[in-house]
Amino acid sequence: MALSGRQGDVAAPGGAGGTASEATVLRTVQSLGTVIGPTALITALLFYFGWAKAQAFSQFFGLDVSLFGFSTQDYLLQSIRSVFIPLGEVLLAGLLLLWAHGLVSSQIDRRPEWALWPWVAGAMVVVGVASFMTGLVLNASRYPSDAVLLLTPLSLLLGTGLVSYAVLIDRRRRRTPHRAGDGPRGQPHLPGLSVILVSTLLAVGLVWVVANYAELKGREEGEFFLDQLEFQPGVVVFSARRLHIEAPGVEETGFAEPDSAYAFRYRGLKLLFHSGGRYFLVPESWSLSGGRTIVLHDDDSVRLEFVRSG
Repeated sequence: MALSGRQGDVAAPGGAGGTASEATVLRTVQSLGTVIGPTALITALLFYFGWAKAQAFSQFFGLDVSLFGFSTQDYLLQSIRSVFIPLGEVLLAGLLLLWAHGLVSSQIDRRPEWALWPWVAGAMVVVGVASFMTGLVLNASRYPSDAVLLLTPLSLLLGTGLVSYAVLIDRRRRRTPHRAGDGPRGQPHLPGLSVILVSTLLAVGLVWVVANYAELKGREEGEFFLDQLEFQPGVVVFSARRLHIEAPGVEETGFAEPDSAYAFRYRGLKLLFHSGGRYFLVPESWSLSGGRTIVLHDDDSVRLEFVRSG
């Protein structure tokens, strides 16, 4: 009898056939969460955000982010200044959700037959399905606006989260004993495959939100740079050999002195940034239509003078 009692304790309510495999999946997911940890997850998202933002910024100027030679630290630093406010909003929303979850859980634990629960669950499912369908419709937009780029993954993420949470809590309510002494209270439970699918959908939605927000911030920084181009540092380039910089607005001057270390001077350039041992320069008259970016290696063959503008 004692052996039988132990076996009954191991098997979770709801059928012993799939319990072992479901418990294994749940333990695996929990173990992965412990190994990965929130710090590693946030670092990975920050790195991806920095890369995506730098890629959008570089594409604004007709370049590829691989030309910049950024390091992991560079991408992380690119992220930090752009995510303070969104990260604070996410943390605040997380606190509110935890508070709401505590209220719902306490009601379910004390009163499994809570009269308002069917209405609450129904509202969450309706809003969740509507939000998910809205995301699918927005995703079909051929030329999405900036708002649509953000609302699409957020709608899908919200819809998946609301429906999954409603199902999760409803299962908990059904598995909670109705009378004292009926056994241990049930725990939030979803079949193993559902856990994997929901977790994957939420992860994809989160990465999608990060990617789209990073793209918007990268283009926004590119547009701001262009708007403030006249106030960016001016650059005068001295070169030992002719560089053939033929961008509009760039003035080339040759020196006749035989003992001069540099034979040519170029004016009319602005500093985009310096990275990977190279200077990225743009003409003062740079525009989206036919704008050129000049890349110079940082070595002794050239000398740069920076001129304060504004």
